Amino acid sequence: MCGILVKLHPSKKLNLKPLIRRGPDETGVYKDKNILMGHTRLSIVNPECGPQPIKYKGWVMVVNGELYNARMKRGETDCHMLIKLLRSSGSEALLRVDGVFAFVAYHKKSQKLIVGRDPIGVMPLYYSDTCFSSLLSCMDTGHVRQVPPGHVAEFQIGDVPIFRKWTADYIRSEPTINLRLVLEDAVSKRLMGNVPWGVLLSGGLDSTIVATLACQLAKDKRPDYPTVHSFCIGLEGSPDVEAAERVAAELGSKYKLHHTTIKYTIGEGLRAIPSVIRAVETYDVTTVRASVPMWLLANAIKKRGIKMVLSGEGSDELFAGYLYNLYCPSEEAMEEECKRKMSQLYAYDCQRANKSMGDRGIETRVPFLDSKVVDFAMNQLPPVDKLSGTHPSGPKAEKWFLRDQFKGIVPDFVTERTKAQFSDAVGSAWIDACKTLADKKVTDDDFSKASSLYPYQSPDTKEAFLYRSIFEMQFSNICDAEKTVLFQSSIACSTNVAAEWHESFKKCMDPSGDAIQKAFEVS
Repeated sequence: MCGILVKLHPSKKLNLKPLIRRGPDETGVYKDKNILMGHTRLSIVNPECGPQPIKYKGWVMVVNGELYNARMKRGETDCHMLIKLLRSSGSEALLRVDGVFAFVAYHKKSQKLIVGRDPIGVMPLYYSDTCFSSLLSCMDTGHVRQVPPGHVAEFQIGDVPIFRKWTADYIRSEPTINLRLVLEDAVSKRLMGNVPWGVLLSGGLDSTIVATLACQLAKDKRPDYPTVHSFCIGLEGSPDVEAAERVAAELGSKYKLHHTTIKYTIGEGLRAIPSVIRAVETYDVTTVRASVPMWLLANAIKKRGIKMVLSGEGSDELFAGYLYNLYCPSEEAMEEECKRKMSQLYAYDCQRANKSMGDRGIETRVPFLDSKVVDFAMNQLPPVDKLSGTHPSGPKAEKWFLRDQFKGIVPDFVTERTKAQFSDAVGSAWIDACKTLADKKVTDDDFSKASSLYPYQSPDTKEAFLYRSIFEMQFSNICDAEKTVLFQSSIACSTNVAAEWHESFKKCMDPSGDAIQKAFEVS
């Protein structure tokens, strides 16, 4: 986890202060008359190697990334691989990289720039005509946008960057890969590093799979830190807390695992909302709801000396795990919905996981978003294997394929547990409290002006209005800041297209998982 900031035609010094949270260990700056490149480092791989920018044969690069197929020489980190490939092959080199990244590379003599982002958008990157940064808060010039995931631009200083897609579209084929082995490899790669690490364990299917595989691999892959430290957060009585402690007890009896439960109060969560919106840089309702407990958890993890965690993000998008998918009308609709969810993941779960933890100097690694896992789920697994409530052979549990793959490997009570979205599972009272706070803070008169105050992506609830108003106050100095956020009508984290799948959905449009049940209760 790192922070990058690049300014073209610089007229003043770089302000790296907002990026120090992401990279508290070291800072570095490169400057000439055309460019200022700044970097803040969270040292995880070969911590003694020193800060960026990285310099190599006329090129200078800043990168926030994890490159899992890197071959490192003494004094190098994994990121050195990228600048060598870019020098030899330009942007075509990205096809040879296994990892996640956001980078700006500069050739001093030709004044050429290459700017790119990984296929899913795990790492954040914002840009204007003259500025690039990991954080929206560092963008102080021009109309700001997010670099689209899987896109790259090669251009000269003075030209406008034009991004093109460098990744392939999803093309469905027959399954040929053992998913368990692919996920094991994905977890194994992400244990790369030389610092204390941990696992986020909610007790749900995805995090339990990751934790189980990490426990199995830790002794051989991380002999320096072989004990797996797992963490969970919730309100008193949270279903996640109870489930995570059951999983941890079972794993702890087989492997070296130490589990920590963090309990927070509703008051603590509500007070944190402005800080969380600053950190995660969004006003999307479900992202804010889920980011608060994750940000509070990051505070506790940081105090325990952990610098990297594994997490289960991406599984629900790949294997259709959200409860609204129970009502998917067809295989074709399922295929298209998974494509939509994956294309939007950068703005939701990736942004939440990266920035909630990153704000406390903790790197989040996501094995389910490994390129081979994504290839299996999107290119090889038939959409019928993602249908659940409308499966041709009869109703099945959501993510039944993934459950079946890990039966006998993770505890039975986990493979039988119904999907619980993170912001719900930490305690349903949390969502109720967020709505109640909004009702107190936002008057009917204020809300009636929502469309005139915020004509772009107008808030459709008082809670959305509250988060939008906090966002606007914090980022009022940044042109088009609101256009870096993806906001849409949703039920249980659906896209706006899937929100039309069932007539009853319209009666309870809310991104929480509980909205599905409530919609049918109203019916």
